[in-house]
Amino acid sequence: MTSFKATFEHWAQVTFWATKDSGGSACILELRDRVERLELGAGIHDSVAKALKPPSLKEQALGALGRFTANTHTHWEEMVRDFDIIRQALEQLDD
Repeated sequence: MTSFKATFEHWAQVTFWATKDSGGSACILELRDRVERLELGAGIHDSVAKALKPPSLKEQALGALGRFTANTHTHWEEMVRDFDIIRQALEQLDD
């Protein structure tokens, strides 16, 4: 058996056919919904959600400091952006 993962386009086609008939396509969509609920309950998608979560301001500031330390800025605009990120992070700190 080959490994197969359905793409967004595949699911769009199944959804289209589910609206046209009341047969197998609707059952496949119901099965997919049930599996997704089970996976969410088991925490299977937690790492994916964490990976998609944008970095916090603290993480961005640490990255900016790392770029200054490594001297990897190639344009002045990059340095200004990193200065701004660090400034914003510092402004959020309590005095």
